[in-house]
Amino acid sequence: MLKDIKITRKFPLVMISLALISAFATGVIAYINTTDNMKRAAEEKLVALLESRKSSLGQYFNSIEHKISFHAQSPLVIDALKNFTSAWALLPQDKTAYLQSHYIDRNPFKIGQKDSLLIAQDNSLYSQLHQKYHPTFKNMIEERTYYDFFLIDPKGNLIYSVNKESDYATNVIDGPWRDTKLAQVFIDIAANPKSGQLVYADFTLYPPSGNQPASFIGTAVYDDKHQYLGVAIYQIPIEPLDSIMQVTAGMGASGETYLVGQDFLMRSNSRFLTDRSILNTRVDSSSVKQALQGRNGIKIIHDYRDIQVLSAFTAIDFLGTRWAMLVEIDQAEIMEPVYTLNNFLLISGTLIAIVICLLGYLLASDISQPIVAMTTMMKKLSNDELEVNISVNDRKDEIGHMANAMVIFKQNAIDRAQLYKELCYVVDHDNLTGLYTRKYALDRLPLLLNEAKQANNRLVLMFIDIDDFKLINDTYGHPVGDRVLSEVADNLSNCVRKDDLVARIGGDEFLILLSNVRDLEDSRQIAQSIISSLEVSLPVSGDDSKLTLSIGMSVYPDDGIDTSLLMRQADKAMYSAKSHGKNSYTYWKKTDKSNS
Repeated sequence: MLKDIKITRKFPLVMISLALISAFATGVIAYINTTDNMKRAAEEKLVALLESRKSSLGQYFNSIEHKISFHAQSPLVIDALKNFTSAWALLPQDKTAYLQSHYIDRNPFKIGQKDSLLIAQDNSLYSQLHQKYHPTFKNMIEERTYYDFFLIDPKGNLIYSVNKESDYATNVIDGPWRDTKLAQVFIDIAANPKSGQLVYADFTLYPPSGNQPASFIGTAVYDDKHQYLGVAIYQIPIEPLDSIMQVTAGMGASGETYLVGQDFLMRSNSRFLTDRSILNTRVDSSSVKQALQGRNGIKIIHDYRDIQVLSAFTAIDFLGTRWAMLVEIDQAEIMEPVYTLNNFLLISGTLIAIVICLLGYLLASDISQPIVAMTTMMKKLSNDELEVNISVNDRKDEIGHMANAMVIFKQNAIDRAQLYKELCYVVDHDNLTGLYTRKYALDRLPLLLNEAKQANNRLVLMFIDIDDFKLINDTYGHPVGDRVLSEVADNLSNCVRKDDLVARIGGDEFLILLSNVRDLEDSRQIAQSIISSLEVSLPVSGDDSKLTLSIGMSVYPDDGIDTSLLMRQADKAMYSAKSHGKNSYTYWKKTDKSNS
């Protein structure tokens, strides 16, 4: 081979040729492997982001279902619907004109604040009931991020709403808003009312609310004799759902998450469009179509901006309504590191062609080893192994830039994990008092009951209500009321044992779960401690009046083993304590442990 060429030329030629071939082969292999790994990592990252958003949205919807189901069964809503229906019948013949005149036209508060009117000056039974129930319902939608709350009688009369918009006091069957989703939800429920069944209508523009996007969810309301009383409906704004979709952590410069309805219109705003895109921007890409068919996947498509993107998609189902959820990042942003690597390898190949074989080999090793190491790190990061150590080694070349990018990627993943942890805390804790939420307490109650059963111990469910709390809010305003709630929450937490659970389950209602109770005397002492240690005093009518509590208790298994039954018994025991002068505690079963 090359017999006619001198060795002084042949050897360098062979060495250089081998070096070039080796460098070329190494470069090609490294490029292909790294490109595939980067694409795979981008896809895995996109799928992880999709699952994270889907989980957050699922928690949001589950929270709505649980809260609305609970409210529909609450004595407050049942009594309000029953009493408002009776009072409605006593109003003048043109009830719509009468109520809209007193609560909208003559309402001294401006549009958007009509809910601030507590009672109309017409001396009607309806207005007296409005004064009684309105503060609680108004506080409910403020705390739960609902937009409005409606009570509709079986005939379709909208007998109560919080915000007093133009749909108030109309008939949803034959009135001016009979073609809206609000009317559709009522009609669907009224056609075959079932206790506990929720009906949902997807987002549309709702004229009474300034033509803003709104959806509605409702359920039938029954009294304790299983008599159908009417329908409770909640108006849900787009903002809570949009805020979940607008989280940009880990999305890079071009990534976004959004929802699309079955009409191919967006259900959340795009981060790249200045105008409102909800119910305005049409997205009929193949990803959307497949997601609406119930499929999951990831593919490269042209999005609604006609930009090539990597699109991960899945279906979101809620009470018979399906949306397509998409997480997309521009293909150019995903491929940017690949293009950088390609340029780097070409430059390296040119340099290797000039230097000796050994230098070429060393240079190839210097390139390939960090890439392999970073590929391994990227795989670990894609599997959420966030403790992996990323060593930059103070390199200033493209390898160093890639390593720095991986450091940022790792930090973003850590931030996402922390954000998820914080979101879980927000879901499980009341934002005012820091106590557990009603949902968390009710989710934990079956587990605690099972533990009590296994240990052959009792569990005491303690239902606590602040006496005359409405007077505090009406007299001093909600800031003082909030301070009182926080101080009461601190007192409750200080009086219970380490393993007991304290939750805020309503405006001024609290729930304590005393687990592993061997002697009921312990629960009595705790209840007495709560009442006697409360030191929140407020001046009322010139006198120093001490804030008091009413406590009702039910005992597992003495009073029952069903969670709903125990809750109702504790609630009734609390009202019994109120009826016996307040500032006391009462057990469901009247024993020598009761205090009145």
